[in-house]
Amino acid sequence: MKELLRRRFFSLSLRSHLLLLASLLALPSVALIIHSGFRQRNDALDSGFAQTRRLAYSIATEQYNMTGDIEQLLTVLAQLPEVKTHNGPAAQKILSDVYRKSGQYGNIVIAKPTGEIWASALPTTGSLSVKEKRSFLNALGSRHFSSGEFAVGRISALPSIGFAYPMIDQKDRFAGTISANVNFGHLKELIVQAGLPRGSAYCISDYKGIVIARNLNPEKTVGLADKSDLFLRMKQGPQEDSFIGTELGGEKRIISYRKLRLPREDTPYLYIRASIPLEEVLKAARLAQFVNIAVLTGFLLAALLLSVSVANYCFVGRIKILRESSQRIARGNFEVRVSDLIRGGELGDLGWSLDEMARQLKEREGELNQLNKGLTKRVAEEIERRLVHERLLARHARLAAIGEMIGAIAHQWRQPLAIVGATVQSVKMAWKSRCLDTSFLDNAVSDVQTQLLHMSETIEHFRRFFSPEKVVESFDLRGKIQEVMQLVAPRFANSAVTLEFVDRTPGLPLAIRGYQNEFKQALINLIGNSFDAIVDAESGDRPTGMRGLVTISLHTETDKVVIGVRDNGGGIPEEYADKIFEPYFTSKPADKGTGIGLYMSRLIVEESMGGRLRFTSGAEGTLFRMEFPKDVSTQGGLNG
Repeated sequence: MKELLRRRFFSLSLRSHLLLLASLLALPSVALIIHSGFRQRNDALDSGFAQTRRLAYSIATEQYNMTGDIEQLLTVLAQLPEVKTHNGPAAQKILSDVYRKSGQYGNIVIAKPTGEIWASALPTTGSLSVKEKRSFLNALGSRHFSSGEFAVGRISALPSIGFAYPMIDQKDRFAGTISANVNFGHLKELIVQAGLPRGSAYCISDYKGIVIARNLNPEKTVGLADKSDLFLRMKQGPQEDSFIGTELGGEKRIISYRKLRLPREDTPYLYIRASIPLEEVLKAARLAQFVNIAVLTGFLLAALLLSVSVANYCFVGRIKILRESSQRIARGNFEVRVSDLIRGGELGDLGWSLDEMARQLKEREGELNQLNKGLTKRVAEEIERRLVHERLLARHARLAAIGEMIGAIAHQWRQPLAIVGATVQSVKMAWKSRCLDTSFLDNAVSDVQTQLLHMSETIEHFRRFFSPEKVVESFDLRGKIQEVMQLVAPRFANSAVTLEFVDRTPGLPLAIRGYQNEFKQALINLIGNSFDAIVDAESGDRPTGMRGLVTISLHTETDKVVIGVRDNGGGIPEEYADKIFEPYFTSKPADKGTGIGLYMSRLIVEESMGGRLRFTSGAEGTLFRMEFPKDVSTQGGLNG
C-alpha cells in the first residue's frame, strides 16, 4: 500500500506538485483559522450560556422577591381587624385598594375554612369557592404559607399561580385563608433590560409542567403542558443547569433553568427556563469565520495562480520541449539539437545530455542493425530446430503406441489363427479318413471365414485409430472411452490388473470438440502409465490379495467435462512430481519407457484441444485429471 501511494504521488505532473506544495504551505493558516473559528464558537456558546443563566437568575430573583412580598402582604392582611371580624365590605375595600396600587396581582381573596370566598379585590357575582385549590389545601394541611398551581382566574380571567396564607384564630383553629394570584406580564421587560439576542425567551411552568407564562406565542402555549422531555429533564435534574436542547417550536436553543420552592415544601412550585436561539448565538462567530476564510481563500488562490504561472514559464514549457525532442529521438531523428532550444540550469544540462545520447545512439544504430540481422537468422534456425524436435517427439510417441497396438493385434489374432489352424487340420484328417463331405466342408469354410472377418475388423479398427487425418470435430466421450478400453483390453486380460469405467452422469450427452485420435492416444498413454505403475508396485508393499485397479471416470463440472484415470499403484515419488511431464524423463528401465508418453499427452490435451491436464498423487495411488470445455452445439448429432 505504501509503495502504491508513493508511485501515484510521483506520477503526478510537475504543475500538480507545485500546486500541492502551495496548498501545504497554506495548511497552517487554514488550521489557524479553523482553530480560531472553534474558539470563537466556544466563546459564543459560553456567552450564550451566561446570558441564559443570567436571565433565569433574574426571573427567579424577581419571583423570589415577589413571593416574599406576597407572604408579607398576606401576613399583614390576616392581622387586620376587618379581616379577623369578617367585616366583608371593609375587608373588600382594603383588598381593592391593595390590588389597584400593585399591578402584579390577578386577584386577592379571603376564604372561610370551608373554602367559600367572602371577600375579593375584584367584584364577584354569585358564590365562589377555593376548597379544591392546591394552595388552599396545602395551607390547610401545613398551616404555613403555601404555593398553588396554574389557573385562569374565574374573576380576573388572567393566567396566574396562587399563594395562600392560613388564618389561625385565638384557639389555634384554622379560620380560612387569604390568597393572592400572581401574573407574570411584567417579566417581558426583563428581556429588554437584559439586552439579550433576538428570539430570547423565558418559560415559567408549575409543578405539573403546565405553562403559566411565556413571552413567545403565549396564546398558543399558556395553559398547555410544557415540552415533555424538557420538563422531565428539569424535574429530574439538579436545582439549576444549562444545556443545548430543542424548545417548543422545534428550534435548537441554549437553555438554562432554575427551580423555585417554598422553604417548607419539598416540591418546586415553579420551573423557570430561559433560552436563546443557538443560531443567533453563533451568527457572529460564523460571520467572523467566514470573513477569515474569504481572506485566506483570496491569498490561497493568488498563491495557486502564481504557482501555476511559475510552473508554466520555468518548468512545464521547457519540459514539453524536452519531451518532444526525446520523442523525435525515439522515432529515429538523431539530428535534434536540444541544447540550442533550452539553455541554463539543470534542464539545460539535461538538454545537453539528450544531444549526447542522440549522438551515441546514431553511432550504435549501425551496430544494432548488423546484430539484428544475425539474431533474426539465429531465431529462425532455433524455431526450425524446435519444430523438428517436436515432430520427432510426436513420431516417437506414435511409434511407441504403434508398438503397443501391434502387440495387442498379435494377441487378438492368436485365437482366430489357432481356430483356422485347427479347422484346416480337421479338414485334412476328414480327407484322410474319407469322412469329408459337403456339409463338413461348408462348416469348416464358414468357421474360417468368421475368424478371418474378425481379424479383418481388428486390422480396420487399428487402422482408423492411426489415421493421420486431423479434423476438429465434435465427438461423444463415452464412445471414445469404450473404444480405447477395447484397444487396451488384451493388455489387461493377461495380467492381475482390472480396468473399469465409472460413468457419474449416465444418460447425459457429453461431447467435446477436438481431434478424436489424438484424444484416444492421450487416454491410452495415461492408462498405460497407470498400468505400468501397478505392475511395478506388485513386488513392493501391496497388501496380499489386493488386486491392481485402473479406474476411468467421467463427470461434468459446470461448463467442463472431466475424465479421470486413477490407479492404486502406490503414487509418484515426491522428487519426480515436478518432472513427469518433461520430455524423455522416465523412472522406468530403458526397455520399458521412453519418457515422452505423458509429455505428448499434455501437448495433446492443453495445446491441441485447449483443455487442462493435472494430477494428484499419494501413498494409495495417482489420479490424472483431464478437463475439456463442454461442447453445447451438438444438436445436429455427434461424430464417431
